[in-house]
Amino acid sequence: MRDERASPSRVRIAVIGSSRVGKSALIVRYLTRRYIGEYHSNTDLLYRQTVSINGTPVELEVIDVSGSNADKFPTEQIQWADACLLVYSVTDRSSFEYAAEILNTLKRTPIHGSPAHAPAGTQSGMPLALLGNKTDLDHLRQVPTKEGQAISAVHGASFSEASVADNSGDLYRCVDRLLAEVRTPQRTRKFSVTKMLGSLIGGATNNSQTTRGSVVACPRVPAPSRPPLAAAAP
Repeated sequence: MRDERASPSRVRIAVIGSSRVGKSALIVRYLTRRYIGEYHSNTDLLYRQTVSINGTPVELEVIDVSGSNADKFPTEQIQWADACLLVYSVTDRSSFEYAAEILNTLKRTPIHGSPAHAPAGTQSGMPLALLGNKTDLDHLRQVPTKEGQAISAVHGASFSEASVADNSGDLYRCVDRLLAEVRTPQRTRKFSVTKMLGSLIGGATNNSQTTRGSVVACPRVPAPSRPPLAAAAP
């Protein structure tokens, strides 16, 4: 059996947000510099790519958590990840409220196995980032920048706004900063990524940062049923 500790460095990111906020487009744009427009999937997607972080090759795995089941908290995906990127659309207040509820739930409800809740008295924890997408549609804006900045500050998450469609540099800086914050995982995983892999559905190569990559369909990871986030107990 393969020993993960002997493997090359690996970073796992969970990208979470409501449907149609541009999560898939954001991931593909970051990894390939290409724009895929609107894309909707009823299942989680796993992207695998080798990227360079501070000059060191790192195997990056990104799970695009489907927004089609937004009434269930993505416990298993967060347990799997080393960091979380929460995405909302600046033109959709409900998507911002969903991202805020995810941050609130992470803060008040410990998730066993997740580094987002470090032992009391320690400084380490799961790196978090909040990104408001679709700034190119500023005339349709429903979420002021200051609101995103405020909720991020409360929860210790980095904050950015960007336009995936316009290929804005803030998108790359946001993800690069999140990756730089991730430390090599030392904990035991709740499950292996190999158990999540479905059939290969595509691939892409980024000439500037990556050397290889693929996109894999993931059957949704079974997660405990929870009441709607707004009703979660403190």
